[in-house]
Amino acid sequence: MDIHLNISTPALIVTADDFGFGVPTSRGIIHAHQAGVVTSTSLMVVTGDHARASIPLLEHAPKLEVGLHLVLTGPAQKPLMAGPTSGLVTRDGCFHSLPKLLWITWRRRLDQSAVFDEICAQAERFTELMGRPPAYVDGHHHSHQLPVIREALVAAMEAGVLPKVTRCTMEAPSVRAHVSGSRLRRTVMHRLGTAALSTFKEAGIWMNDSCFGMIGVRDFGRPQPWSNYLEHLPDKGEIEWFVHPGELDESLVGRDSYIRERLFELDALVRLGASPEWAPWAKLLATKSELFSRSRLRAASEPASRPTRLASETG
Repeated sequence: MDIHLNISTPALIVTADDFGFGVPTSRGIIHAHQAGVVTSTSLMVVTGDHARASIPLLEHAPKLEVGLHLVLTGPAQKPLMAGPTSGLVTRDGCFHSLPKLLWITWRRRLDQSAVFDEICAQAERFTELMGRPPAYVDGHHHSHQLPVIREALVAAMEAGVLPKVTRCTMEAPSVRAHVSGSRLRRTVMHRLGTAALSTFKEAGIWMNDSCFGMIGVRDFGRPQPWSNYLEHLPDKGEIEWFVHPGELDESLVGRDSYIRERLFELDALVRLGASPEWAPWAKLLATKSELFSRSRLRAASEPASRPTRLASETG
């Protein structure tokens, strides 16, 4: 893997989504962190015993940053609070699929106050499970960026329920130009991030500058599955790589379609962490909390006569 990189400028966050989805999934995330690649993980709190049984695993990863993985999609997942009038759930009380939620949100058929209440309930459950508030918040299927939902999320942040730290799913131009895998999913992801940018920016929310992930199965057949992405990343800015490693998790059957692929991701991440080519990237690893703190220090040190840059402009 030939990576040309100016290691003095970029920062890399590697976030494993779906901690708490199932215990084997959570164990895989811990393994990927211990391999020296994953810096953060996003905890689902609507999964009941799966989440509770996963929390003790974090004792083996004291340096792993944990944020809230806001769940508002998935036919097998039920909300903590939202009811039929919220627009978030089906007749059987489960969340809509992502395509259905996309349709509903773009037509603004969600009750923003009900979405706000559900977000607050999941934030409260996180604190109950972890004994501390989340370090950041992102969304299952990136749904935190959808219309109405993003406004409700900002309101929760403004109310102090959640930190002003999130993910924005815009791919860097260099990645979009050179990487062809999973084109449709990556295009949807990019458009979600682009649409949410101004809302988050106006609220002064910290966001990454670019991101990548959602690797197609075809990529896993390569000896070094991530090289095509890593070698085309920007040489500056704050970059988030979101991953979905896990052990084989039979509890996901009927709850998620991405099951065996988690094994492929875990294997690829462990091999990458043991590879000498990972060394320059390992020097760039950071957590969102670290980068958020740096951005606040930079803003505080700017001369009063100059306008303070928004958090999204500083990273």
